[in-house]
Amino acid sequence: MALRIGRAQIERVAEQHFSVPFTLLTEDRDFIARRISPLPGGFLDPAAMTFEFSCHSWIIRVDGRTVLVDPCNGNGRTRGVPQFDDSDFPYLERLAEIGVPAESIDIVFCTHLHNDHCGWNTMLRKGKWVPTFPNATYLFVDSEYRRWDTARAEPHPNDFNVSVFDECVRPIVESGRAEIVAATHSISASLSLDPATGHTEGHTMLCLTSEGEHAYFTGDVLHHPAQVSRPELHLGGCDNLETAIATRRSVCQRISEENALIFPAHFSAPHYGRITHEADEYVFVPAGARGSLGTGVIRVLSG
Repeated sequence: MALRIGRAQIERVAEQHFSVPFTLLTEDRDFIARRISPLPGGFLDPAAMTFEFSCHSWIIRVDGRTVLVDPCNGNGRTRGVPQFDDSDFPYLERLAEIGVPAESIDIVFCTHLHNDHCGWNTMLRKGKWVPTFPNATYLFVDSEYRRWDTARAEPHPNDFNVSVFDECVRPIVESGRAEIVAATHSISASLSLDPATGHTEGHTMLCLTSEGEHAYFTGDVLHHPAQVSRPELHLGGCDNLETAIATRRSVCQRISEENALIFPAHFSAPHYGRITHEADEYVFVPAGARGSLGTGVIRVLSG
């Protein structure tokens, strides 16, 4: 299925999904009953008390460009996490199935440089990491690049994500396919970048504006709709939790006020939606729910 927002066509490409204990977020039964239980089943399995953690990329076709957002973990990696180790997923085949072979990608954008957002940047060929998308320009935000650069005189403390920069980022730079940009950056008439820091130092979201419609590709600003209503809830791995919480609040407010669509990197089906404001809380409204498409021109394309 493809979604049209103004002149832009949006599609999702899955890599994998796995279950995560919901108690990592909260055990507040009243909150769960009020805000989480009414959501589609992937957001909470009440018997197991787990939720589905989806790893997927977004494809945006607009302004004559094909843009890949957050190219997941990649195959054959060693990350010290069972879900990410020695993977063998038909990710590139899935891209080709929707008419987007690797050679057709014009721009690759990583909201941040955790392993599950930049892994498919490269592939191992004859013992060397090379760009997976040979014709693409890879956009790296300068502050995020510096945060993970292993060549820094004083590298940032890093007890996870080990080897990711040297496997998935440095080879792109050495190939000449990288463009290091500011966190506030214009990509095209319809696409731009905006800072969304906290989860990592240089975490950035991609903003789409087309024919009066707005959408935000928010990476890991939010991992689960519970954080829309309770931004203080979090999973591990944030560089600056206080900043991450403030960013969640401001992004939810912006999306609600603009009646925009939000496309996170890890939400389970239907994977995207809108944000409304009710009784002093922001609330995630999944696509397909009553009122979720608002009043804008948004068309679902079959295929």
